[in-house]
Amino acid sequence: MNGIRLPAFLKHRPEARAFSSNVAWLLGDKLTRFLVAIFVSAWVARYLGPERYGVLAYAIAFISMFQAVSLLGLDNLIVRDIAASPAQAGRVLGTALRLRLIAAGISYLALGAWIVLFQREDMTVSVVVLLAGLAILFQVSDVIDLWFQSRIQSRRTVVAKISSYLATAVFKVLLIQLGASLPAFAAANALETGLAAIALVIAYAGYRTERRWEWDGALARALLAQSWPLLLSGLSILLYMRVSIVFLRESAGTAEVGFYGVAATLSEMWYFIPMALGSSIAPIVSRQRAAGSDAHRRTLLKAFAGMWALSLSVVVVNILGARLFVGLLYGPQYAASAPLLALHALTFIPVCLGVMQSVWLINEGRSRLALHQALSGALTALVLNLILTPRYGAYGAAIATVGAQFVQAFLVNALLAPDLFRLQCGSLRILKTLRS
Repeated sequence: MNGIRLPAFLKHRPEARAFSSNVAWLLGDKLTRFLVAIFVSAWVARYLGPERYGVLAYAIAFISMFQAVSLLGLDNLIVRDIAASPAQAGRVLGTALRLRLIAAGISYLALGAWIVLFQREDMTVSVVVLLAGLAILFQVSDVIDLWFQSRIQSRRTVVAKISSYLATAVFKVLLIQLGASLPAFAAANALETGLAAIALVIAYAGYRTERRWEWDGALARALLAQSWPLLLSGLSILLYMRVSIVFLRESAGTAEVGFYGVAATLSEMWYFIPMALGSSIAPIVSRQRAAGSDAHRRTLLKAFAGMWALSLSVVVVNILGARLFVGLLYGPQYAASAPLLALHALTFIPVCLGVMQSVWLINEGRSRLALHQALSGALTALVLNLILTPRYGAYGAAIATVGAQFVQAFLVNALLAPDLFRLQCGSLRILKTLRS
């Protein structure tokens, strides 16, 4: 990708060149994952069937709560601080790494304790959760990824992570051919994160840097003081994204979770696009903000407009192609997932808005607002799931998820952040904004 020929208007704009190259690598990574996942995930789902696939989907959703705790809400803060002050990278990364190690250990122990106390009667679910949950420990290595993000140099992490992803995909295919049991596929999920951790360490070791990673207690306290609203926000986000699966398993069984899981998997495969764009835009906005100009506001306005255009286009594709996608990839046994996909696809709009909303919150120093937004979404999800899921099953769960995400990423801003709401609404003039 280094050989990509850049348009003339980028040749004399180094920051734009760096952004374009970074986005190209990130999109290349996610597109590869997208294409492989379409076939491998579908193959795994076909092999397991709705019932067992529902158990795996439930386990992954449950584990994600503990993974969020282990990350401590530090991601955007780390990228912001390193991008604004590269000389402090060693202190920031060293401190973040130790904090993450401690949090990951505690999170996995808490996961094990929960299983012992509340899931002992279902041994299959317990084993699947504990095996897949090992990813919590390996995920600590993502601190290295954040360092490369802050330098808008994702090429090395892309190579590292995509290698581990492809190796794991091959392993899953092998498991299918060998007729492996459900716990083996849970272990494969953790294996991918473990291989990625090793590859990231190798990638960083091959990058020349004279800055040693070191612990700074004062910095740790400062980061935690800023990150706890983001941590609670992250937990709330996972709550309104995943709590539907928990409600669904209790009210309708794991087969219904399997149908919903297929729809959510196909819908969420598109999420990589706004996330790749957002991770590349974030350092640019941070530097523009640190320079004291209003350039970052113009960048954010255009970014929101681009997200509106992207999200509406993808939603239309998913609604029109839902039956075709499910039928071709998962077969007739998952036909019930098609209308669920058409409904769940609407979540892509608030997801796109939410990515840029996070960038805005960090750079405006209003991280606590993220907590209020996320709590609003979580409360909406709980209320809607209590009302809709027992009565309408997977359809109720999908409606609850869509409604909660729209509240969190858009509607609640009218009350809590009018300036952000005006920015989001102003960017709806998509063509005019992008051309300005």
